[in-house]
Amino acid sequence: MGLGSIALGRLAVAAQLVVVLLCALFFLVLSRSIQLRQVRLWAIAWWADAAALSAVFAFVFVEPPLLPPRLGMLLYTAGKTVYALLIVAGARHHLRPGVEVNLPPAATVLLVSAWSLAVGLLAPRLVLVQLGQCVMVAGLLGFGGVWVLRRPRHLQSLWLGVALLAEAALFAHYVPLLAPTIWGGQPVTAYTAYSSFWDAGAEIFMALSILVALGGSSAEFLHHINAELEASQERLRQLVDLDPLTNLANRRGLRAVLERMRAGGAAIVFLDIDDFKLINDRLGHIAGDECLKRLARALPRFFRPDDYLFRWGGDEFLVVAPGMDEEGARQRVLALSAALATPGEEGPVCTVSAGVSVFPPGGDPDTAIHEADRRMYTCKRPAR
Repeated sequence: MGLGSIALGRLAVAAQLVVVLLCALFFLVLSRSIQLRQVRLWAIAWWADAAALSAVFAFVFVEPPLLPPRLGMLLYTAGKTVYALLIVAGARHHLRPGVEVNLPPAATVLLVSAWSLAVGLLAPRLVLVQLGQCVMVAGLLGFGGVWVLRRPRHLQSLWLGVALLAEAALFAHYVPLLAPTIWGGQPVTAYTAYSSFWDAGAEIFMALSILVALGGSSAEFLHHINAELEASQERLRQLVDLDPLTNLANRRGLRAVLERMRAGGAAIVFLDIDDFKLINDRLGHIAGDECLKRLARALPRFFRPDDYLFRWGGDEFLVVAPGMDEEGARQRVLALSAALATPGEEGPVCTVSAGVSVFPPGGDPDTAIHEADRRMYTCKRPAR
C-alpha cells in the first residue's frame, strides 16, 4: 500500500471515527432526555462502535502503534459485534415496546468474548479477522432489517429497516473484496483504503433513520394520548350530563334539545312518582332508588328511540317527543303507568302522575314545560 493510500485510509478512518463519536455523544444526551430502553441500547451501541474504530485507528494508523495488532483487532471485533447486536436489539424493542428484549448481559458478554477471541486470536491473518467480522455484522444487521420491514410499528419504522439493510449490504459487499485472502491472494486494497467514507455515510444514515423512527413513535404516542384525552373528556361529559342513578340525561342538556325542537314542535311529558316520600320513609331509600331505576328502564320501552328522556330532579322525569301529538303521548303514558303498576322482577310496584302538553312549530318550549308541569300536579291532586 502506497503512502497516498495510507494517508487516504487514515483520513477515512478518522472521518468515520469523528462521525461515530458525534453520534455516540448525541445519543448519550438523547438517552438522558428520552427515557426509553431502545434509546439507551442505541446509545451503548454507538459507544461500542466508537471503541471499535478507535482500536483500529490506534493500531493501524498511529506510529508507533498504541496497541498490538491482535489486541486491536480483538477490540474491533468485540466493539462491532456489540454495535450490531444492540442496534438490532434496540430496533426490536422499538417495534414491540413493553416486551423485554431477550439479551441478558452475561450471555451477551460471553457470546461477544467467545467470538472476538476466536476470530481475533485464532485467525492466521488479520485480514481474515476483518472478513469474518464483515460476515457476522452483515448477518446481524440483515436479520434485523428484514425483521423490521416485516413488522413495522408505523410508516416511519420502515426507514430503520432500510438503514439496517443498507449497512448490512455495505458489510456484505466487502466479503468478495476480502475473499481472495482465504486462498492466499491479496484483498482489493485500492478500494478498501477509503471504504471508511462509505461506512461513515451508512452510519449517518443509520442515526437519521433511528431519529425518524423515534419521531414516528412520538407522533403515535401523542395520537394515543390525544385519543385518551378525548375519551376522558367524553366520560367527564357523561358524568356531568348523565344522572348516575338512572343513566338518563339530566336537565343540563334540556335547553339545547328544546332549541332544536323549536322549529318542528314537540310533545312534553312531565312524570312524577306518586307518594315517593312515603316509599322512602316506609320502605327505605334503597326501595325508593329502585322505583326511580324501574321508571328509567321503562321509559325507553314506551317511547321512541328518537325521543329525549331526562331525569328532571328528585322523582320527576321529563320526555321531549319531537313531532308527537298530545293524544299519542297520553296513550304512551297510560301504557307506561300500567306496566309500572304490575308486579315484576324489575323493581317495586309504583304509580306515576303525568302531564302532557304540546308546543307547535315556532312555539315557546318553556310555556309547554310549565303547562305539562301544571297538568301533572292537577293529575296528582285527586290521588292525594
